[in-house]
Amino acid sequence: MTSRQLWVLVILAVLLLLVVLVSLFLVFGSLDGSMAPTRPIEPSTSTTGEAGGTPSPGGPVQQTPLPTPSELSSLVTETPGAKSTVHTSTPATQTATPGHTLTPPADICALLDLRFLSATSNIAAWRLQNNSGTALRITRIEIDWPKSNDAIFNMFLNGKVIWSDEDLFPPTLLTTWIGDPEDRSVDRLSRVEFFFGTMAAPGGYDLRLWFENGCEVSAVN
Repeated sequence: MTSRQLWVLVILAVLLLLVVLVSLFLVFGSLDGSMAPTRPIEPSTSTTGEAGGTPSPGGPVQQTPLPTPSELSSLVTETPGAKSTVHTSTPATQTATPGHTLTPPADICALLDLRFLSATSNIAAWRLQNNSGTALRITRIEIDWPKSNDAIFNMFLNGKVIWSDEDLFPPTLLTTWIGDPEDRSVDRLSRVEFFFGTMAAPGGYDLRLWFENGCEVSAVN
């Protein structure tokens, strides 16, 4: 073998060695990359005001507006392991209780009083007292009188004629009136009089009066 052939063999051997070394380097490099442990992806830590989730790389970070002071005051702070309960209560309605029980006003009808006064000449008179403090208007009158009085002609209330007619037979019912309606109002003390055809007897009368509020008062003598 010549020297030239020997150098060619040496050069080929060196080239083959380089190829082998490069191949080994590439093989072991790829193996190192595939055998490297995969690094776990750590979840992103959201700070106050940031929306949950992992933002995309390079993208804008979405932020949630911070609560106002009034909203913060309404938040309920929960302690781990304990439950916080929010109780909503309706303000209680207070009812004032009077210190004493009110007494209802006395019956107006019980505060009326009718009494026979006298029989003078042709007139028989009664006293009508109203202690209710409210003026009451007469709406109906019925009187049974002695036949000896002959007839009944007029009725007076506090000196004013409120009825005028002629009735020869007792009893007499008065439901039609003359004069002003206010003439039939009774306030405090009033005088009721009847005018007959002859001398009025001192007894034998039955007088009944009705008022517009439904009250009735009577006197018998």
